[in-house]
Amino acid sequence: MDNKILRKRTISVIIVTVLMMIAEIYYGITSHSMALTADGFHMGTHVLAFTITLIVCLVAVKYEDKTTKLNALGGYTSAILLGFTSVGIIWESTERFFKPLSIGFSDAILVAVIGLIINLLCILIMGGENPLHNHNHSHCNCGQCDDNHEVHNYEHTENLNYKAAYLHIVADAMTSVLAIFALLLGKYFGLIILDPLIGIFGGLVIAKWSFDLLKSSFKILLDF
Repeated sequence: MDNKILRKRTISVIIVTVLMMIAEIYYGITSHSMALTADGFHMGTHVLAFTITLIVCLVAVKYEDKTTKLNALGGYTSAILLGFTSVGIIWESTERFFKPLSIGFSDAILVAVIGLIINLLCILIMGGENPLHNHNHSHCNCGQCDDNHEVHNYEHTENLNYKAAYLHIVADAMTSVLAIFALLLGKYFGLIILDPLIGIFGGLVIAKWSFDLLKSSFKILLDF
């Protein structure tokens, strides 16, 4: 995706996310709902990640000859934040096994549903594109091989800055879906143990995304 287009879409996503963050924190404090308040501050980490994406876009437009490395740098930085998010989710979920808390199912489900709607809106704003399968396939025609071997040039065909922003949105949407599933089963069937279990599963999936993004951006930054 072109950095100028990404810049415009990222600004829109930041505005939507900031408005939702302010609303959740305000309503959480006034209604004494820790679930809403915590989710509001969680959205603040995504605002930080999107801001990094925006800064890289602005710089990349000025230094077009360095676009690939600038995008890789943005992706690398956001991947670190994504990694911290996964660690936080796994840590909090693990604590729930030893220090179970009473869950306000109605408020928590409301937060998860609202968060999912906002994230789906952000995905639409970003264009609905999926950078997770943006692969460029070329073939080796060196004359020394019996067959044409596919050569995968993943890192240099992807805008890792865009991929990082997209992954933050998808990660939040995924955790909302998993949370809704776990909370509904907990509320109506008493399966409270699913809440921390699904939290750990979601954290591990996000950690895998973070690691893959770090690896891809690391190779570009060091000219591997």
